[in-house]
Amino acid sequence: MYIDFADEKVRHEKLPSGYISWVDIVTGTNYCMKMDEYEKKVKKIAHDISMMDSDEIYEYLKNDVDEIPYIRPYIEKKDVKAPSLKDAATLAVCFAYTLDSRKEVRLNMYRHFFDVEISQSESVNAALKMVDMLAIGEKIDDEIGKVNVKVIKGGVYKTKKYIVENNDIKCLRGSSYLLDNINRVRIPGYFKEKFIPESIIYCGGGNVFAVVPDNDIDIDYDLERLYEDVTITAQSAFISHKTTLKDLINDYKEVIRDCEEMLEDRKKLKLYLNVDPNYGDVNKGIVEKDMVIDEITHKPLESGSKLICKFCNLRDAHYTIQTSEGEKGVCLSCLHKIEAGTYAKGGFHEEFQRMHLKNFGEKQYGGKKVQGLDEIGAFKNNGYMALIYGDGNNFGNIIKNIKNVYEMMYFSRKAESSAFKATLEAIWKGYEVEGEEIPFEVIELGGDDIFIITPAKSSFIMASKLIETFDKEFQNKSDIDKSANVTMSIGVAISKYSTPIRNMFELANKLLKKAKSYSKKMDNKIGTVSFAVLESNMYLELDKGSNYDFIHQGILNYTWSDMTKLINLILKMKESKKIMKNHIYKLRDAASMMLPLEFKLFYMYDRSRSNMEDIEKGLVEIANGCFEEGLFRLSGENGMEYHSPWYDITEIWDYV
Repeated sequence: MYIDFADEKVRHEKLPSGYISWVDIVTGTNYCMKMDEYEKKVKKIAHDISMMDSDEIYEYLKNDVDEIPYIRPYIEKKDVKAPSLKDAATLAVCFAYTLDSRKEVRLNMYRHFFDVEISQSESVNAALKMVDMLAIGEKIDDEIGKVNVKVIKGGVYKTKKYIVENNDIKCLRGSSYLLDNINRVRIPGYFKEKFIPESIIYCGGGNVFAVVPDNDIDIDYDLERLYEDVTITAQSAFISHKTTLKDLINDYKEVIRDCEEMLEDRKKLKLYLNVDPNYGDVNKGIVEKDMVIDEITHKPLESGSKLICKFCNLRDAHYTIQTSEGEKGVCLSCLHKIEAGTYAKGGFHEEFQRMHLKNFGEKQYGGKKVQGLDEIGAFKNNGYMALIYGDGNNFGNIIKNIKNVYEMMYFSRKAESSAFKATLEAIWKGYEVEGEEIPFEVIELGGDDIFIITPAKSSFIMASKLIETFDKEFQNKSDIDKSANVTMSIGVAISKYSTPIRNMFELANKLLKKAKSYSKKMDNKIGTVSFAVLESNMYLELDKGSNYDFIHQGILNYTWSDMTKLINLILKMKESKKIMKNHIYKLRDAASMMLPLEFKLFYMYDRSRSNMEDIEKGLVEIANGCFEEGLFRLSGENGMEYHSPWYDITEIWDYV
């Protein structure tokens, strides 16, 4: 079966005449497109770039060109794993620059690649030959491929430790902004200044992978210093690995394995390196004047003063700043976060607005930026907020099996765009349900990592939609049974908005691990969610062992589809009013105090006096038929277990 690229709702059992076909590198989906339409798209790209300089072409390909395939190397073949056209074009420029380290080669390569102006340059033609051979999986053995190159790899790690040090919204937003801005703006700016933008194979989610001509610049040191000077305390590690262009193309997996080993050694070495806590530059690496972060008025403390930073309560304070609560001591790391958080009031909201406008033609995407966490807690006068922490499943296996640079470029971009799309659709879903804008804060969003704070109200609906959207982005649309099982798991921690973020994150992280474990049992075929309300006793139940002789309070783990069913069931219960909340509490309390047989007898008596038929049908569907006399009977680590669905229903009742 083939999915029509022009309209994914259209499917073809056989490849129609006059169509080209290709296989998506990541999802394995068989796509097809009319050859005439493909040629029109390529001609339009060629026409557009003919009037651009190299920087404009780079941005145009990155932001405005669809993910159409590069089919020139195998025009007569079908069902091949074709790289993206824009990846092939930018990689050709990268290769040409390693052969001829003049920046002028960029424009020559672009124009030659798209047949705008044929070049006679040896390096340009050799680079085009290399990307073609890489596309069809052939080895290169030309002498020109033996040119030395440097592979730069690394990034920031243990980011949550840096981000969730305190509950101050400016610090949270500032830490998120600094990490994202370094990764998306300052590091690309560094490569643009010293090399070319196309040298970057991937830069997102806190990670960097680049290929540059062999040189004497300490790039790894420069990038580590950039993180240290801007963030002070965020941990980063980079390495520079010398190899040849030939080895990178022919033996990609071996080169990457060498880089990973070097990177692990570098991280171990950095455990013993100290950063000066008194020196930094929050604006290091910024080129655009409108992105300069203004310093907050602060005074240095006298030498010998022993004050603890009042924001993180972890480090010595070296400065004081004026706040609404008076003068406070602050360390340089928190000072930079506050300065960045004051500057970056919009956070990710402006980017979401642009995405929604581009995809749907509407600027309003359903979200609202906030000044403080109290605004999130005040939504619907609820007083509670949710910390949603998500992570992709099976990403390690996918990355381990990536065979070449093309696949890395596309997979990395696919993961990041999917995380953004899933978050955007989740917020829109909350807006649809609640009928008003959702106040929220994105703390981290990149790669397969999602970390957002939302109102507790509708948080489960948004979490389920987020997982559903992310999962579908990686499905094999032409044969769902052959999907690569790349999914998303989420931990949702709900508490009062005044609860320290660090505490909520610890709980959400624990819940995420349980959700991922549940997904792994199903071979990662579907995304999962695990949740807890911090005020309840469920947190104490998270690690309770299995025992057939008592009733477990709650299921804890759901697939996104089962969570959606549970939400819809609760909404139906609220709407019908056939069974009230206090009745559910009575069932919950009975299940918590009785043995299974006792509860079953209690439930049968209660059912005879209540209208439970519709509710039971919903619970049977959620439990895939494993529902008997008011309890779920599920397989556990030590055999069959009884679980009370009434606990879960009461836990999330107020938040749907």
